[in-house]
Amino acid sequence: MKIINRIITVQLSLCIVFICNSQEVKTGVSDEQLRAMNNAPMSPYIEASNHKKGEEFKILILGNSLAHHGIAPNIGWNHAAGMAASEIEKDYAHLLLQMTDSIMPDKNIRMRIAGMAVFERNLTTFDFSVLDNLVSFHPDLIIVQIGENVSFDDTQTPDLFREKYISLIRYLQRDRHPTIICTTSFFPSATKSAVTRQVALTTKSFLVDLSHLALSDEQNYAKNETGYPGDRNRWKVDGIGVHPGDFGMKNIAREIFTVINAIYTGNHTQ
Repeated sequence: MKIINRIITVQLSLCIVFICNSQEVKTGVSDEQLRAMNNAPMSPYIEASNHKKGEEFKILILGNSLAHHGIAPNIGWNHAAGMAASEIEKDYAHLLLQMTDSIMPDKNIRMRIAGMAVFERNLTTFDFSVLDNLVSFHPDLIIVQIGENVSFDDTQTPDLFREKYISLIRYLQRDRHPTIICTTSFFPSATKSAVTRQVALTTKSFLVDLSHLALSDEQNYAKNETGYPGDRNRWKVDGIGVHPGDFGMKNIAREIFTVINAIYTGNHTQ
C-alpha cells in the first residue's frame, strides 16, 4: 500500500503543479471541430484479448476518440483505431493490453473499449443505465479516459462536470468495486485537470496525468510526429492531427501502465 499511496501522491502533485502554474493551453481545435469526431457508427464496445487460457483478468476502457474511432470517410479517417494511431495495434488501448500481458503472462486478459463521448457532450441528460452491459462485464480494472470532449462552456461551470463525473464513477463502483484509474485530458486544460483530480480523490480512484505529454513534446500530436507512418494527406479536418499519433499513443500507454504495474506488482518504475 505504501507504493500505491506514493503513486497517488506523485500523480496528484504533478497535477497540482500543472494547475497552479499554467493557464488553459490552446490545442488549435475548437469545440466545433471536436464535434466532428466520435460520430462514426460504433458498436456498444469492441473487444480485444491476449487469447490465452487461464484465469480471466478483465479490463474496461471508457474513452473517446483517443481510445477508439470508427471509420469516418467524411473527415478522412479511414481505419478503425484510437485516433490518430496509424493502425489499431498501435493505439494506447491495444498497447496497454500487450503491456499488461507482460506482467500477467498466465492470465486470460479480456478488454472491452467503449465510447463515452455521449457522456462528455450531454452531462446533464446522460442516462447511466446504458452502461449496464459494461458493468455486467464485471471488470477487474476500469480506465476512465474522458474530458477531451467536454465543451468550453461546460468547463465554465466545473461543478457540473465534477458532479456528473463522480456520479459516473459511483455507478461503476456500485457492485464489485473494481480498481479505477482516471486520466486527465490529453488536451491540456487546467480546469479539466482540476476536476479529474478532485474526482479521483473523492472516489478513491487512481490518477494518471496525460496533459503534460503535449506540453513537454509536441511530437505527441500526430500532426507533428516525425516519421509518422500514416497518410496525413487523407485527413479532411484539422482535429485529427492534434490527436496522439503512434508516438503519443505509446507515451499514453506508458503513463497508464506505470500505475497498473505498481498496483498489481508493486513495481513503480517503468
